[in-house]
Amino acid sequence: MIKTVSINFRPDDYESLDIIKNITEFFSGKKIRTLLPDYKILHKGGLLKFITNENDFLESPDLVIAIGGDGTFLKTARIFLEKGSPIFGINRGTLGFLTEFSPSEYETFLTRILDENYILAERNVMEAVHNKNGINQSLYFFNDAVISKGAFSRAIQIELHVNDIFLNKYSGDGLIIATATGSTAYSLSAGGPIILPDANDVFIVNPVCPHSLSIRPIVLPASFNLRARTLTDMTNLLLTIDGQEAIEFSAGDELIFRKTDKKMKLILHPEKNYFSILREKLNWG
Repeated sequence: MIKTVSINFRPDDYESLDIIKNITEFFSGKKIRTLLPDYKILHKGGLLKFITNENDFLESPDLVIAIGGDGTFLKTARIFLEKGSPIFGINRGTLGFLTEFSPSEYETFLTRILDENYILAERNVMEAVHNKNGINQSLYFFNDAVISKGAFSRAIQIELHVNDIFLNKYSGDGLIIATATGSTAYSLSAGGPIILPDANDVFIVNPVCPHSLSIRPIVLPASFNLRARTLTDMTNLLLTIDGQEAIEFSAGDELIFRKTDKKMKLILHPEKNYFSILREKLNWG
């Protein structure tokens, strides 16, 4: 039973305020507690009473609502990962592969969710580990982890091992490690394949602008561990996570990519399927 709901959105997204007001009124009428983060734009217009402290906001919800685009959804998934509550995405972005519900229909489907009538999907969560002199720094990712060269124009060379077996040396602008969920994000722009999210236990290794016509993306089981090392001696190398967080690293540092036992839980649109979403978002057909 859903007793508490947290709503997350961009701190500067004024256009979401009307949706937030409608949702808080909707849940208040059903005696469900609604929690909002302490953003300045909420301090007017009657929403101040729903603001709570960070711990309460993150630890209390039975349901999480993300309002915005896929970037907002991914950030929401990251901050609520340990709680493990299902996420309902309302799309106010452009593509919206993860935020499947439109602002015109969310109330209908929230009513169904309160009746426990909804479809829940679980997606793999991957971990990127930066190992420098035996000291590890790790971040979780849902879409992709990208090895890139920052502002430099020259190519970088990346050596990649799969389960401790040497695979290849990639020379180019970088390397994308993408999940099935992230196959329609940066990897798609770099010529990678689209993988249905139902094929959850695979990921893509996709070179960015490789300096060889024989280099192509490869799909591997998510149970494999990847170990990458940049051979090119340059500074300002970056490991970027879901386009939102970045770790600076140096040539020779070890980068490890592996599956975790954590899951991202999202509520699917019951009247859409993945193929119809592809047609709509990519203008197919």
